[in-house]
Amino acid sequence: MGGTEEYTEGIHVGHRWYDAEGVRPLFPFGHGLSYTSFAYADPDAGWTPDGLDLAFTVRNTGPRDGVDVPQVYAGPSPDLPLDQPVRVLAGFRRLTLRAGEQRRVTVRAEPRTLSSWDPKVHDWVLGTGRRDLWIGASSRDLRLRTNVRVGS
Repeated sequence: MGGTEEYTEGIHVGHRWYDAEGVRPLFPFGHGLSYTSFAYADPDAGWTPDGLDLAFTVRNTGPRDGVDVPQVYAGPSPDLPLDQPVRVLAGFRRLTLRAGEQRRVTVRAEPRTLSSWDPKVHDWVLGTGRRDLWIGASSRDLRLRTNVRVGS
């Protein structure tokens, strides 16, 4: 009313709503089609002053060359008493691999991506503590899980 729109869904929009409500979408966020298949292995996460780095190996397990976009999702912070999504897209990496080829990649999650808006302080607050991380081909095709301590 009067040129003001109220958004009542809060932070739970898009894939975050599906995750929070436990609803399986027909086409999950990040879903893509390929003529080949990919596998992910050996996650290794670490916190740096510049953000969170998650390294892992991607292997083209199919019969032909292809493009993959592995995605990294981060779980909520145990130290932040704010409404947080079940998972947030923390980063992704697009890569082309020949059939049978594998590559070690690193995806960086910036501190702002791991932060939540705190209306009491009118600023973004880093969600510290041990955070779960997932690596997958979409928001619903999560193949690896690890965790890392965020913050100093």
